[in-house]
Amino acid sequence: MPEVSSIYHRTKEVNIYPIEGNRFLIEAFLQDEVHDVHAEVEIVHPSLEIVAARSEVRNGPFTNICNMTHPNMENLVGMRVGRGFSKAARAAIGGRGGCHRVSELVSEIAQAAYQLHFVRFFASVPAEQRQAEDRPHARWRAVLGAIPGMANTCYSYDEEREQAIKEQAEPLMLRDQTMPTREMD
Repeated sequence: MPEVSSIYHRTKEVNIYPIEGNRFLIEAFLQDEVHDVHAEVEIVHPSLEIVAARSEVRNGPFTNICNMTHPNMENLVGMRVGRGFSKAARAAIGGRGGCHRVSELVSEIAQAAYQLHFVRFFASVPAEQRQAEDRPHARWRAVLGAIPGMANTCYSYDEEREQAIKEQAEPLMLRDQTMPTREMD
C-alpha cells in the first residue's frame, strides 16, 4: 500500500504538576494548523475542587476576539470535578459566549483530575509492592477499595465484571514515559 500524508492533524496534551501539599496544576493544550489553545486549573485533592482557572488562545481563527472569553474560566472556581462536571463546565465556559476549544480542554482537564486519585493511590503503595508482579484482580479490588467512586463508571470497573477480571484480565503493562517539566511562577 502506498503511504499517504494526513490532511489534518491535532495534538492534545494534558499534564499534572504538584504545586504544594494537596494542590496541583493541571494544564491542557491543543494545537493544529490554526489553533494553539491552552487552559489550566489549580485543583485540590482529594476533593477535586477548582481553586483557580485560566485559559489563553495563543493562535486561533480570531485570536484577540477569542481571548475575550477568558473571564469565563473564573466560573469554574469552586466547582468540583465529579459526576455532572463536564456538562456544568461546558455551560459555564462554552456555547455562544465562550470558546469551544477551551471547553474541550476543560473536559480533558477533568479526566486528568480524576486520575489524581490513581496517581496518589499508587504512589502510596510501597515500592516493593509496586514493582512486584501485577495481580489484576487484587489491583482491581484495591482500586475500588481506595477509590469507591470508580465503581460502575466503566465496563472494566463495573462490579458485575469481577469474575471476568479474575479469569481473563492480564497483568498491567506500564509504558515508559518522559515526564514534562514546567517553571512554576
